Amino acid sequence: MTDVKDTIMQNITKEIQVVKAHGDETKETTVEVCMESRIVFSLNGCIVGDLSITPLDLKAFATGYLICEGYICAMEEIEDISIDLPNISVTTRNGEVPVGKFSKNSSGGSCRDLLPGGELPPLPDGFVVNAKTILRSMDKVNDYSVIWKRTGGMHCSLIIDKDGEVISGVEDMGRHTTVDKVVGMAIIKGAYLSDCYLVSSGRLPVDMVAKAYRAGIPVMISNNAAFAGGIEFAKKVNMTLAGFVRPPDMTIYTGASRIVFS
Repeated sequence: MTDVKDTIMQNITKEIQVVKAHGDETKETTVEVCMESRIVFSLNGCIVGDLSITPLDLKAFATGYLICEGYICAMEEIEDISIDLPNISVTTRNGEVPVGKFSKNSSGGSCRDLLPGGELPPLPDGFVVNAKTILRSMDKVNDYSVIWKRTGGMHCSLIIDKDGEVISGVEDMGRHTTVDKVVGMAIIKGAYLSDCYLVSSGRLPVDMVAKAYRAGIPVMISNNAAFAGGIEFAKKVNMTLAGFVRPPDMTIYTGASRIVFS
């Protein structure tokens, strides 16, 4: 297992010479830093994304990206995924070519069709999770943040069921792309995302929250802050949003009824 991990790390990190300073003292040393890959994402022959990503779990990313960005509703719509970096090309069964939906940014998140106005169907009630389960999630983020511990340059996302069991967990250079990957990985495993919650190590602006909404995830939490746009969007679509989840504390912005305190 150690050899496998070392091989993976060799493909996504590299050592570079640096000068470290502590006050007036300096020294030359070596540090490990993350590598990134450019992704040009095509759907049925039309480019829909141009972004940077950690080159791991790319099939899961492709699946999750299409769902989290609203291009498809289910994995069964995908006919073929071709990966030849920097290109990821997906063909769906209906072969439809998206119009006016190209998103070119480094984060991988899109706000199209979200704000302002527009009616979006709210997520159903029913899913509840214990507050203690949510607080224990932060330990699991630490467990999955293997590359971050070595480089300090990664984000982490997890999908967890109501009993606190991790369905999927990933790291990536971008907080948006961790959501794409972790959603894709869970869907490939056959998980029902309406019965799960999403944990992120990143801040929660509207485009992050929208990804979880499009995947049908009712609860999203982070050890970081939420933004006003993300909070308003979560309220609009009946999502539960909690930030600054750092045991024993959390700040619940919306949908507190889904979190049970005992």
